[in-house]
Parts: sequence; structure tokens; C-alpha cells
Amino acid sequence: MMIDDDEDLLLITGKLLRKKGFEVKAFPNWEEGSTAIRTFNPHLLLLDVFLNDHDGLRICNKLKMSPFTRHIPVLVVSGFPRLAESAIYEFGADDFVSKPFQTNELLGKIDKILSRKFQVK
Repeated sequence: MMIDDDEDLLLITGKLLRKKGFEVKAFPNWEEGSTAIRTFNPHLLLLDVFLNDHDGLRICNKLKMSPFTRHIPVLVVSGFPRLAESAIYEFGADDFVSKPFQTNELLGKIDKILSRKFQVK
């Protein structure tokens, strides 16, 4: 699942991920995304830090504090790398990627997060 107010980024990244075999749900704002998160139950959330309608870091923190969503890994996306990096330590994000990102970097981080989530224990 992706939540980002940059609809061009949602379109391009969505196409890339679908081409790699992922099922993708993309939303341009938190209101739509928050409703869908309960029904879709994503394996991973790509979340922009600066949304037009909300603070992505606060959203990340709320998701990680909730017993219903804390299992969902959050990959924070931002044009401000230092801020995105702080998301891991201060807001519970699983990782971050800086905009503009390289395709291989994004896919590598997604693979790393998903392999941790689905490791056989």
C-alpha cells in the first residue's frame, strides 16, 4: 500500500511494483488510505512524510502504537533524508527511502522488509 500526495509518484511507483508482481493499492491522502488499511491489511506501507492533509510521521507513530496495525511494516518516503531517517528512531518506521529514489534502492528496501516479516521462525 502507498500513501503519497504526489499522484505522479503513485502512478509510476505503482506500475513498477505491479510489474515486479506486487499487488498495489495507492492513495493520495490519509483519509482514503486509513479506511483502506483496515480492509486491505497490507504487508507493507510506503508512507510519505509530508502529506497535504496529515503528518506522515505522526501517522507512522499511530500505526506502530495500535495493536491492530503495529504488525504492518512502514517504509517512510521523503525528500528530506535526515527527517526520514529520524522516522526509524523516533516514530517506529521500519526503514526509509529518500526522494528521488533509485528503483533498485526502493526494491531492495522492500525486499529486505518483507523478508524479515515473512521469515520462518
